[in-house]
Amino acid sequence: MTDVLTKGGPVLVAIIALSAVSLAFAMERFYHVRRANKDHQVLMDLITGTLEQEGAEAARRAAASFGGPVAAVLEGGLAAWMSGNKTIQQGVEEKEQAEFARLEKHLDIIALTADMAPLLGLLGTVTGMIDTFSVFSSHGMQQPMLLAGGISEALITTAAGLMVAIVNLAVYHYLTKQIDQLALQSAECCIELQELLQERGRQSVPAPAQASQN
Repeated sequence: MTDVLTKGGPVLVAIIALSAVSLAFAMERFYHVRRANKDHQVLMDLITGTLEQEGAEAARRAAASFGGPVAAVLEGGLAAWMSGNKTIQQGVEEKEQAEFARLEKHLDIIALTADMAPLLGLLGTVTGMIDTFSVFSSHGMQQPMLLAGGISEALITTAAGLMVAIVNLAVYHYLTKQIDQLALQSAECCIELQELLQERGRQSVPAPAQASQN
């Protein structure tokens, strides 16, 4: 490993450092996306049952205790419905923006790594070839072993840059796909919640004026 690092030169060190940072953020995103992937039909059944038996506030608390971005979005819709100051859609959209922005945090670093790694590899190729031609111009072909250092640097950094880019690109698209699926599930659950609340009407929720008088 030390030999490879020596042959790869400073550009290889930069590629490895960049990949290490990206790996840390990727693992952190995997953890949060995994936690967010829950059975949302169970969530909807919980909200529906609680809403029918205990009312909207209990349903909102149940959504909050369930955890995850979809549950938080539904909690926002229920809170807006109870307050009467916002539409269900407004409550849902406010929560969606916050929750999914949190899920997408640091994805740009993974994407940036996928873009930068092959460029760093190309830089290593160029610097390696410069070293090779410098040796060639000084010694010609009399000592071919002296050319190996520059050629090794070029090949190693190119390979490292491509490998890091491929892995990060795959990770980025996987995480993006998972978040898109969560967004779709959130939209489906919100439609179901809106239909459920529209069927109930507003009878069980006191108007703001009545609530203040009580």
